[in-house]
Amino acid sequence: MPLAPFILALVGGIVGRVLASLGMGVITIIGVDIAIDQLKDAVTGAAASLPADVLALFLLAGGGIGINMVFGAITFRLTYWTITKSVRLIGISS
Repeated sequence: MPLAPFILALVGGIVGRVLASLGMGVITIIGVDIAIDQLKDAVTGAAASLPADVLALFLLAGGGIGINMVFGAITFRLTYWTITKSVRLIGISS
């Protein structure tokens, strides 16, 4: 029984699963990036409509840093979710 066809069949399946997983990850990350950019634009537009004194007080109180922390947490969570789904698609269990 030749070993080469078995190994090629095994590696081909693994490579296919890895490539499919990477493709889905890239598509998901691009979609998340577009959604986060739209959300940032909406928040920036809403902040720009505030009166100047209120906006200055908001920024002095650390509102800008707080908004950035929220966006960072959302981005981290979605990226983490994408990576764990990709790992499950590949078949690696933790």
